[in-house]
Amino acid sequence: MSNRIFLKALLAFGLVILAATLTLEFTIRRTWESAVQSDIERLLVQNVQGFALLVENDHEHSIQQIAMEEARITQTRATVIAADGQVLADSRADPETMENHAHRPEIAAALQGRIGTNSRRSHTVGIEFLYVAAPSGDKVVRLAYPLATVRAHVGEVRQTLLRAAALGLALALLLAVIVAQTIASRLKRIVRFAEQIAEGNLSARIDERGGDEIAQVAMALDRTARRL
Repeated sequence: MSNRIFLKALLAFGLVILAATLTLEFTIRRTWESAVQSDIERLLVQNVQGFALLVENDHEHSIQQIAMEEARITQTRATVIAADGQVLADSRADPETMENHAHRPEIAAALQGRIGTNSRRSHTVGIEFLYVAAPSGDKVVRLAYPLATVRAHVGEVRQTLLRAAALGLALALLLAVIVAQTIASRLKRIVRFAEQIAEGNLSARIDERGGDEIAQVAMALDRTARRL
């Protein structure tokens, strides 16, 4: 009987712990993943603004040289576009072979004086990018960050959270085993005491102290035995 009590208590504790762990893991993971992507976008915005200032003020290097150096430093794809949408420089492709970019969402926003962002697959290199563009005088500059890298960062976050959740679940289950074993042992003593009284052994006593419900049941049974 004590084994059944122990298993039931352990199962109840385990279900509660599992539900709480899954809820926290899902909530925290979504928040953390969103924070990672927001941090990457914020960093891209800062970098593209610096890129815009560099293109506008650096008169010693060619636009292509500036784009190549920016791409190397920021680990992104750097592009410079004229006001009519013609690509002037690109760190990954030959600008002369690239189509007009005036209607790209991020470029259109930058041509209107705003920071433009967009995510899509590149027609030129066939890779999914997160694009951020900014106005730069009479030009537009753009940085593109591979979405595969973003997903890799998010995957690392997910693995970290899963490991933390698994560790927390294991520790909580260990504590649940100890608590369930303690409860089962106390209930077993009460059952054995009640059986002794039922068999006519009115001299049986149980020493259970505490203020919880189990202790109150034990003390009530003990008072009954003493009166009998």
